[in-house]
Amino acid sequence: MKPTLLALLTAALLASCAPKTETTTTEEGTTVETTTDTTGVDNPVAEGEGATDNASDPGVDSTLTNDDDANMSEEVDMAVGDGLEGTVTDFDGTAQTFTLNENDANYAVTITPETVFEGAATTAEEFFGTDRADASVAVEGEIDEAASTLTANKITLN
Repeated sequence: MKPTLLALLTAALLASCAPKTETTTTEEGTTVETTTDTTGVDNPVAEGEGATDNASDPGVDSTLTNDDDANMSEEVDMAVGDGLEGTVTDFDGTAQTFTLNENDANYAVTITPETVFEGAATTAEEFFGTDRADASVAVEGEIDEAASTLTANKITLN
């Protein structure tokens, strides 16, 4: 990620935490300023946010703060809810499917002809040609929480 993009993202995040000031003009023509400080508000952790391992929210540990091998762009994509990181289970090289276990939640992963492979395996043949059971992967794509499925746009073998 380019340093300027990182700086812009950091500035945007910091600005979103700053107190909000609104100016209102009354019917009598007087101006009233209202400042709302949202820091310290007890908001629930949204998908992909936070630094703790939370089994009830599988996306909560997909951030730069967790200890994994995903690179910055993968972490940013996953932090906005576009992917998951975890361990491969139920690996089927012939059908080219596997289950991703992240924080004790399981997602059936499927690929498409457009799925990109990165890391230690750069093609579907390389990835599925070797048993990947218990391998650490980052998978970006379309998550269907209700069906516990993930259609992969990109799979990174760590």
